[in-house]
Amino acid sequence: MVATQQTAGLSTSGRAVQAVALLLGFYLLAAAIVLGLLGLDLALYLGSDHLRPALFKIWALTAVVIYPVLRVVFLTRRPKGGESGGLLVGRAEQPALWARVDRLAERTGVRGPAEIRLTAEVNAAVREDTRLLGLIPGKRHLEIGVPLLIGLTEAELDAVLAHEFGHYSNQDVRLAGITVAGRTAIVHTIGTLHERADRQQAEDAAELRAEAEDRLARGKQPKDRSAGDGGVQRVLARLFTRYARLYFRVSESVGRRQEYAADRAAAEIAGRDATASALRKIPTLVAAQNFYLGAYATLGWDAGLLPAPGQVYGGFAKLLADPGRRAELAAMGLALPEREADPYDSHPPIAQRVAAIEALPADGRGTEGAGPALDVLHEPERTLAELEAVTLVPEAATKRRVDWPELVAESHLAHAREAAQPILRALTGSGLPGTVDALLDAVDRGEGRQLAERLPRSAAATAATGRAAREFLRPALRAGTARLVVLALAESGLARWELSWSAAPALVLPEGMAETFDAALDAVVADTPDTAPLRSLLVAAGLAPVAG
Repeated sequence: MVATQQTAGLSTSGRAVQAVALLLGFYLLAAAIVLGLLGLDLALYLGSDHLRPALFKIWALTAVVIYPVLRVVFLTRRPKGGESGGLLVGRAEQPALWARVDRLAERTGVRGPAEIRLTAEVNAAVREDTRLLGLIPGKRHLEIGVPLLIGLTEAELDAVLAHEFGHYSNQDVRLAGITVAGRTAIVHTIGTLHERADRQQAEDAAELRAEAEDRLARGKQPKDRSAGDGGVQRVLARLFTRYARLYFRVSESVGRRQEYAADRAAAEIAGRDATASALRKIPTLVAAQNFYLGAYATLGWDAGLLPAPGQVYGGFAKLLADPGRRAELAAMGLALPEREADPYDSHPPIAQRVAAIEALPADGRGTEGAGPALDVLHEPERTLAELEAVTLVPEAATKRRVDWPELVAESHLAHAREAAQPILRALTGSGLPGTVDALLDAVDRGEGRQLAERLPRSAAATAATGRAAREFLRPALRAGTARLVVLALAESGLARWELSWSAAPALVLPEGMAETFDAALDAVVADTPDTAPLRSLLVAAGLAPVAG
């Protein structure tokens, strides 16, 4: 046992030395460029019997190279890792969550966090405010994404938290202070150099354009010249990028070993099956939340609408509770994609991590803690509403909060109005009212093609003539007619969109209309147009004709 601990300690120290050496190497590379150029300048000066004009040119070139190295690498302030976003929750506000975290920290044998923050991401993370390149410990922080609380069971949440505490027990968070510092320095330097090079390239291009315009104004042909690619700053960025590849490959290989060790710690604390299940779920939760935010939570953003307080994030639970969605996500979890490990990624492929956990001996704890993890929160709806207040963009405060059925109905009505704009503009541009009756009357008068020609068309449709032109115009007029009819029905309260958590919101037409609607639209755009079937459907639905 003593030998094992010593080996682990030596391994940790070795990794720390390696990370420090690579971080110092980054600065040494920059210093070598500066000192090497200065040394070359000095050698040229000492080898010359007097100050030649060529020396001044060489020194000027040296300054052009040295300045961005000194400016960007050594003198530019880098953003410090400050307070994370999210909702800070104290022991009084969330006693059950804190009790769970304390218990897991004790079982893992580590000092627990000083603060817990809830975030909106599908992620959990630990962070420690270390000093002296991570060698002196400090205040610990734990971040828990509420989508994990919504999508995981209590046992799976324990596995995720035990994984994070496993990093503490391996002193990984201290090492992270070293590796993250190096990563931040290198990424910042490369990004700044590229940014300066882009700016220089844009300025060169602007000068060339101005010069070309001036020559054209004087009746001369512009010179055949192109802007450079950013000069010496681009060259330096590429040089540091080469070093970055080495640094990331070495430092992230350390990260992968840390992940496997933290997974094993999670399996010991929370159980093999719960740990494997949590690993399988996390990628599917990422995909599901991205879909949910786009298709549901922000559905009414452009219409000035948001779900009721607490439901921007809380509605994710409704999606996951749908039987069809559950089956879909379960299938995704069973079919984890196989891919080769990225040498620059600190996390091994999820399939490899799951395989490593499932290869462990069964421990008989597969069914423990099957309740939803969200139950650990006190007053979850209020807590989620508070999280929205601190994480949503300021513009969210201007949105009207509505329940889900109203959100779907009003959002799709707004979309329907937007979709009908081309046909409405075609009607009003022809001097006609923007109504279904005006459209059908125009078709009866043989003016359907003229209306269709006012609708947006592709280049091929615009260039077509004769029969081909009519065939291009037919679907455009049909689609415009359908959109105008749906809008008229919806604005009259005769059609609506219904919420579904297993599929896209469905348009519900008046009773008996759906079966013959397509055929009636086809008749409107036939070679011999006939608007009677569509007019009859609209009257039967209760949409009274509008006088033109």
